[in-house]
Amino acid sequence: MKYLFSFILIVFVTQIALAQDPLETEKWQLFFTERPYLEKALNINDETFWDVDETYTYYTSYPVLLVYSDGTSREINWSFGGLSTLINKQEALEDIDFERYEKENLAYIVFDGYLLKNPEIGNAIQGDFMIVYAEGPISIYREYYSSPITRDNTSSAFAIYKESELEDGFYLGKFEKKAAKLVGDYPKLAKKITDKIIGYRNEEDDLIRIAKEYNRLVKENNPYRYDDHYLKFWQGRF
Repeated sequence: MKYLFSFILIVFVTQIALAQDPLETEKWQLFFTERPYLEKALNINDETFWDVDETYTYYTSYPVLLVYSDGTSREINWSFGGLSTLINKQEALEDIDFERYEKENLAYIVFDGYLLKNPEIGNAIQGDFMIVYAEGPISIYREYYSSPITRDNTSSAFAIYKESELEDGFYLGKFEKKAAKLVGDYPKLAKKITDKIIGYRNEEDDLIRIAKEYNRLVKENNPYRYDDHYLKFWQGRF
């Protein structure tokens, strides 16, 4: 009886472990709390994307985390010939349920330190993804809007969100005026932009710097507001 009880307990514990959501494991919690993808994304632009792509040309059965909009997740294996095929889904998941999972409301794909965001939550993914550069009250994404992404048609643009709302008119008008208005609740930061101080001009790196500085100011002065769109999405999980 003693051995039977031990066996049942082991089976029960094993079943719990197997049923555990990957996001509840230390491996993935650290990824989302420490956010290494914010630094890794800085190395990617239209010119360097294919250098990154070639890094993964010979990978097979690489672990990938799929995160759905309802807060659930699934860790699967991907067999592919580069980062572009992961984004475009040109090769199948090593999973018999690929057809079903493909059509779920997939919010994020996590791959080797990259966080790829689906800009069309609630729809089947068509192949366009955003790489996350900065997250917070102001979030910056590099949006790849040509599908499929190939060497001949790779193109991207920064997508800017304020409090989870797309600033779709950001590039209509002078950068200094638009950017200063975006961070207007912190006048000193806004003045750096209007004064065209080096590091706060109309450059991609500068825009990321501005977003990160703004997010830091919000976190220091209004920590409750610092629950950005991503943290709100995962509120209560970590």
